[in-house]
Amino acid sequence: MRERSQRVLPEGPPIEAGGPYDGRLNRAVALIPSGPRDLVAEVGGMAMLLGKVLRSAVRNPRGYWGDVVEQMHFTITKSWFAIAVGIFGFLTALATTGMQFVNLAGVGEYFGPLLVVHCTRTFTVWVSTLLVAGVIGASITAELGSRKVREELDAMVVMGVDPIRVLVLPKVVAVILITTLLSIPAQWIAILSCQFAASFIGGIESPDFYSFLWINQSQTELIAMVVNCLLAGTIIATVSSYKGLHAQGGSTGLGRAVNQSVVVCFLALFVLQLGYNAVVLGLFPELGGFR
Repeated sequence: MRERSQRVLPEGPPIEAGGPYDGRLNRAVALIPSGPRDLVAEVGGMAMLLGKVLRSAVRNPRGYWGDVVEQMHFTITKSWFAIAVGIFGFLTALATTGMQFVNLAGVGEYFGPLLVVHCTRTFTVWVSTLLVAGVIGASITAELGSRKVREELDAMVVMGVDPIRVLVLPKVVAVILITTLLSIPAQWIAILSCQFAASFIGGIESPDFYSFLWINQSQTELIAMVVNCLLAGTIIATVSSYKGLHAQGGSTGLGRAVNQSVVVCFLALFVLQLGYNAVVLGLFPELGGFR
């Protein structure tokens, strides 16, 4: 029986034939230092997982929608109250505090509509997606991770069942749909919280508040918010599923995977907001003005 040969790449670790860095495309990964290499490997793994999910969903778009609806019903019934209270509480505290400052400057009539515009662009998406990542994303990682630790996923593969198709695909589609649909009620909560602050602190009448609001709110801004939530849901679902599928080390490793999932989602969503809003304002510069 021929022994597996050892190959040493320039400035890289010894690589076994057939190992994780064997192949034309993956050989370059071995040249990256160990710290950044782990990050590159995880990002690439998440991208590959998302590609497998999308490919399975597009090639065979039937047979999983019942599981998607069931997953959506379960997650909504378990998390709608926490998400609603979190969005309303954060935005009300933000609007009330900000209204007190601008009211001293004598420009309170502009603050309510201006805050709604910025909530549409950033705060609403940020708060709602963070809550989805902390509540729904963590539960997905815990469920998949527990199956991984108990070796249920390996048993499914042995029996010829694809765990990506059966377990991951419905969860990814459900989280994307939930996060996208959540943008509409989250926007209404943002408007109500801003109107509450404008009326209670600034003494602005409701007709004046909404007249300024509809003048400055555009259809492009709302569409961009929905697309933003869709991208955020894709990131949350991918990261949570990947961390759950790669959990190891028993209950301690499972808890570590859940913690890493939430932290990575938070950082990824922050980077997404910076990049996405910069692109949107670059493509539609008129959104940055206040009329």
